[in-house]
Amino acid sequence: MNETLKYIALTGVMFIWSACMTEKIDEQTPGLSESPEELIDGVFLLENDEIAAFLRQNPSNQNRLIAQIRQATVKYHDFDAAVADKYMLDHCVEYPQLGGMGHHAVNLKLLEEGYDPLKPTVLLYEPLKNGKLKLVGVEYIIPSSPLFEGDIDELEPPTLGDVPFDNHRWGKMIQVLDEFGEPLLDDNDDPIMMFQPDRGGPPMPHYQLHVWIWKANPSGMYFPFNPNVSCQHAQEDDH
Repeated sequence: MNETLKYIALTGVMFIWSACMTEKIDEQTPGLSESPEELIDGVFLLENDEIAAFLRQNPSNQNRLIAQIRQATVKYHDFDAAVADKYMLDHCVEYPQLGGMGHHAVNLKLLEEGYDPLKPTVLLYEPLKNGKLKLVGVEYIIPSSPLFEGDIDELEPPTLGDVPFDNHRWGKMIQVLDEFGEPLLDDNDDPIMMFQPDRGGPPMPHYQLHVWIWKANPSGMYFPFNPNVSCQHAQEDDH
């Protein structure tokens, strides 16, 4: 286990497995294709799929990449497929005036293996009124070295095609507390510390990028929060 995963383990991050929740895709969805051009032509056109229409009408290299990511993640409309591939569900996230992110289903193995655009670290699910989960987007997380006050950032952020990742490397070290607000100690009775990014996200220095490939975002495909996504129907313990 590398240092990144050790940080996560020490903070007691809990993920909720929900194998019973599924969201089926439209029966007209065809099988996978190897041709990016076919993807742009609408291979994954679902009923009222605004994003597929946009990709067909704007066949840029960036949008071909987005179409390929949709191809690689289409099976995760069935949440059971995400569970089978070791994605673990976390609580639902939203912010007033900005919108929601939904549930983050995180794959720690992919986090450790490294960045692959066709293997997103996180799947984003919106809880529905009927208790099911709807796949709405993906997120990429790339661990990095920390930046503290006074440090100079000389690195260029990674990119998804032409789009740079958001920088969450700035932060500070804080003590990890238990449920009663008391400091957690290691085997040597020293306080357990973790990194807290100034801009939020996992407790480690990292870059991240949200990509709303399955539900249109009026704030932009790569903006972290989506006004069209809500945690209204999340289970009380998960919100």
